[in-house]
Amino acid sequence: MSSDTLTLPTDAEVHESITNIAIWLETHSHAGPQTTPQEITADDLAVAVPGECLFPELCAENEEATHEEEKGILVYTDSNEDKYIWLKGDWHPLERVLSITSPKSGWVRTMALGERLLVLVLTQLDYAAREAEAEVPYGCCPLSDPTYLLWHMHRPSGMCSLKRTSIWGGEDVYACDTLDTMYVRPCARRQGHSLALLRTLSSALPPGDHLGLSHPVSLSMCKVLLKFIQVYPELRDTLWTLDEDGEVSGTVTLMLGSLMMRGALHGAGDPAPLPPQPMEEVQQPMEQTDQPMEQTGSQQEHRHKLGNYIYNTKLIVSEYYWPHKKSKKCWLHDYQALVVCAVVAHYDRPCCRCPRTPLAP
Repeated sequence: MSSDTLTLPTDAEVHESITNIAIWLETHSHAGPQTTPQEITADDLAVAVPGECLFPELCAENEEATHEEEKGILVYTDSNEDKYIWLKGDWHPLERVLSITSPKSGWVRTMALGERLLVLVLTQLDYAAREAEAEVPYGCCPLSDPTYLLWHMHRPSGMCSLKRTSIWGGEDVYACDTLDTMYVRPCARRQGHSLALLRTLSSALPPGDHLGLSHPVSLSMCKVLLKFIQVYPELRDTLWTLDEDGEVSGTVTLMLGSLMMRGALHGAGDPAPLPPQPMEEVQQPMEQTDQPMEQTGSQQEHRHKLGNYIYNTKLIVSEYYWPHKKSKKCWLHDYQALVVCAVVAHYDRPCCRCPRTPLAP
């Protein structure tokens, strides 16, 4: 194994590091990188980053390849479950690769293949090793998706990827630029980096454009979004949620209001919320439907609690509309949305099919 430091690989060095399991076993010693080497077998090796994510010309070749013939950046997992990445002709521990330094700071758009490789190492190896099994795994974002690296203390500590508007072609397109994936390492969390990213992306939008959030939106991300609309209320109307097909499904403020009514954002505000749903349910993305909620005898008290909760957390809903031409539904027909509107004092914008005056609290 090489020295304890590693520099950002150049485009040429990334290309030279692309190989497959069969070629590596034929051309290299099978000794492992540990102090007491153990023999490396095909079962210990896997493709951590598919080659087509860095070099699109490998896509057709990898489609027809067997497991041992698929080209990409290899990862070796030893008997202790420690992972090593094949880079620059040697095995490097995962943490060494993620200790590459740069004078950059904050969220920076990736330009070089070495930076793109760090994005993929974060999602395919670091995230998979750290996050709970219940979390949704990240796919390898294609080279056409813009990506950003978070440089925290001059080390790669997070990533995000975007989907551009109308990238699919035909009728199946993203309705707006969309934040598709985001991951921040534990060492850099709770320091405002997620808020900074949302502000950077939303404030750069042309007037009238929106930033979509891909489906599903995790519960932890919902708490970040609630904080965002509190800190940057002038940008709250730029954020929208999308469904599985990339169509606009509603505003972020409306989604948060409905989650608060269900008690799913417990701890995000000062007042005591309604009793939370079971964890298995609240972690799922909220289904957006025309069907009203079941109305009980305590409906008025339910509305009053929700109204106070929304006011005290400064969740001010300004407007609900559907910019995408395919969207037929109106959330104001959902009982949840009606309750949200009822407690917003300055809401006075009529909807296409809704009363001009909100419900009385």
